[in-house]
Amino acid sequence: MKALEYHISPWRWTICKAASLLRPSACYGALSPLRLVDRPVPQIPGPGWVRLRTLLGGICGTDLGLIMLRQHPATILQRFASFPAILGHENVAVIDAVGDSAGAWSVGQRVCVDPAIGCAAYDDGSLCRLCALGIASQCERAGNGQLPPRALLGLNRVTGGSWAEYFVAHTSQLHAVPDAVPDEQAVLLDPIASAVHAVLRRTPKPGEQVLVCGSGIIALGIVASLRALGCDNQVTIALRHEFQSKLARKLGVSDVLRMPRKMSPADRYDLVARRVGGTRLAARFGNQALLGGFDLVYDTTGSGKGMTDAIKWTRTRGTLVLVGTSGIALVDTTPLWFDELEVIGANGRQIETNADGPIHTYDLVLKWIASGRIDLSVLPIRRFRLTEYRSALRQLHQRGRNPVVKAVFDHRP
Repeated sequence: MKALEYHISPWRWTICKAASLLRPSACYGALSPLRLVDRPVPQIPGPGWVRLRTLLGGICGTDLGLIMLRQHPATILQRFASFPAILGHENVAVIDAVGDSAGAWSVGQRVCVDPAIGCAAYDDGSLCRLCALGIASQCERAGNGQLPPRALLGLNRVTGGSWAEYFVAHTSQLHAVPDAVPDEQAVLLDPIASAVHAVLRRTPKPGEQVLVCGSGIIALGIVASLRALGCDNQVTIALRHEFQSKLARKLGVSDVLRMPRKMSPADRYDLVARRVGGTRLAARFGNQALLGGFDLVYDTTGSGKGMTDAIKWTRTRGTLVLVGTSGIALVDTTPLWFDELEVIGANGRQIETNADGPIHTYDLVLKWIASGRIDLSVLPIRRFRLTEYRSALRQLHQRGRNPVVKAVFDHRP
């Protein structure tokens, strides 16, 4: 089968990183740690596992960050992955073969696979404290030598991922896709579920002014999730491109703050100050501060610069929800203590408790899509074959020239 495999060594990281400083495309060119390879169709690794035939495999911002070498080489996240790995955790697939203990799951069922591989996947009947609560994304098991701790689909040597024609998963990861949900919306399930989980971690209170920082699909998903939950708060989004502004408005955002990449920090802070009736204060070396801000801020950027802005744009004693994949970065944390902010992390998806009762985030979103409570058809999908992976990555990296919201690899005939 054809697959996109990622494998990085210290010398390749150093050479590719150096080359990317002059030409970012080096990260997905000849020096890239990503390769299109031929691999055997994977075998089912245990009785509670299934093999899946991929229909669509999404390209996540985390995947792009990995390929573009944006994480510091000392990041702890490397301890929660194992390489070489066939990438791809966003997916919609069909069950191709089942293990002896697959239960009611059968060949031909269309599913989405939760990337988190928790204790249930070890088939030994033992669950850690968090997996027992339905929080497999926070699994405390230390792995088994083959799977790393908190293993994720597409970031380990065992399961493969959706950037291949086939991959394997444990039945505890499977979620049936209703017939009413098309493939093109099902493949958006993971990023939208991540957005829903963030909103459920901290739902706006009546009257709170909300800001969403970021212009990717999770940021847009947060806007859609807030409206699906019936929140009528004033919701503002800070983003870069006009095509993203149009999509945000379709999803129900109240106001858009356009911040092109070349906009100066002073101009960005003036824009926010005008929106909240606050005051920008200039500090040395171009650093900025803000008196006033939003009651609740969701940051989806994960970058040092983005998190710094999100912290400063949160009002005194306000709440900041960190949603984006972050790492080792330079962040101005002064307002955390100076303004007594509350900071909440939101990672992945899990068993949620809301008006619908205990339900996995995936199943909640699938229910919303099937009932029309959330409309993902406004989010355009751009499809690529695996052989076109360099074009897909280039267009995602150059969003300013290419209005791409979500790119996916199409494995269908």
